Amino acid sequence: MKNNAGNDLSLFLFRFELRGAGIDFVLNEGIAADMYPDIETKLKPIVHSCCETLLRYRRLSVSITIMDGGILTTGEFEVMLSKGLGQYVAPDDKQRLFQDAKRIADFLTAVMDRRTQEQQTG
Repeated sequence: MKNNAGNDLSLFLFRFELRGAGIDFVLNEGIAADMYPDIETKLKPIVHSCCETLLRYRRLSVSITIMDGGILTTGEFEVMLSKGLGQYVAPDDKQRLFQDAKRIADFLTAVMDRRTQEQQTG
């Protein structure tokens, strides 16, 4: 499995896809099935903020996936914008998008960790 940049992923976390006049947030199905209400509540405003920012640049995206995030085979989190899009995104917007993507990844990791703990303590 590869991300927007063509790097090998060990785990897909999320992506933002162009859909009609808007943007959809697509979450890893396994994580979505394990989602906790408290974490979902925290995620929603961050995802909404990313969508609003990405909407301003949607016409410049060369692919349906405008931004994605995943865990590389090295264990590192990587977020990527659609090819070439970064050159058009204002520095403040880019910094905010990447910080928010990291926060999303942290919340999704928390879901996986919590579910693993529950399964181990049974």
